[in-house]
Amino acid sequence: MLDPATLLTTAPMRRPPHRLLAAEAWSILAYRPASPPVSALPRGDGQAVLVIPAFLSGDALARPLRSMLRRCGFRASGWGLGVNWGPTPRILDGLARRLDALATDGPVALVGISLGGVLARNLAYDRPGSISHVVTVASPFLLPAATSIGPLVRLCAPRYCPDVDLARLRRPLPVPSTMICSRDDGIVDPASCWAEGGRVVHVSGPHLAICRNPEVVGAIVTALAGTSA
Repeated sequence: MLDPATLLTTAPMRRPPHRLLAAEAWSILAYRPASPPVSALPRGDGQAVLVIPAFLSGDALARPLRSMLRRCGFRASGWGLGVNWGPTPRILDGLARRLDALATDGPVALVGISLGGVLARNLAYDRPGSISHVVTVASPFLLPAATSIGPLVRLCAPRYCPDVDLARLRRPLPVPSTMICSRDDGIVDPASCWAEGGRVVHVSGPHLAICRNPEVVGAIVTALAGTSA
């Protein structure tokens, strides 16, 4: 298994302050911004997009994002693997099979939410020919990372695949990439969510409601439309 010490740290990254963690809890109930109007967003050309959910979530929570992507002209799909527990052998194998199934008509764009973005980057190193773009959203791929949910990660870590190469996650991807990170993130240090080698987009807003954030939705659509243009 992966040693949790290779995933989690308190230095050089710093856990977000407690006030931001409190704001995250409040956002689950109170953060309900209006979706950006489709007419104000770029249009896709039918490109396939695979949306990978966040840690401990599944396709249901990302459904509004996929719906918006479809309204903007993309063929957005969920991953169909249930809850994202992290890089277990079942999830890594299933994600690769899901990509292969969608890539029969051409390269697929990946949108990974939080830990889903870490899985997206990992997959891009192995199958660059099947991927057109990787968009990571509040994804702490600069590991070890500092996070407020470290105990949950440690609980799941014994199930993780020991063959995951964490060091390469820091390297530039072999495909175009966009890294979206929030200044107000109360779950992970935003500094762990971007690196050299791609486009970085800084937004505001809570981590747990990131899929509902109109800034984020606009940034995702803009990144994907730029790839398909």
